[in-house]
Amino acid sequence: MAKVSPFHAEDSDVYHDNNQCTEGNNIEDRNRKSGTGGKRKCDHCKRL
Repeated sequence: MAKVSPFHAEDSDVYHDNNQCTEGNNIEDRNRKSGTGGKRKCDHCKRL
């Protein structure tokens, strides 16, 4: 598991904290926001 600092996209309802998450990796750098944004953790990140 490769944990990273939490990040999210404004138009998403989840945050990510694993650099192996395919959903998180699909967020373009310009759309990434630092932190959880008060959102729930991505299910895929939970499984990783």
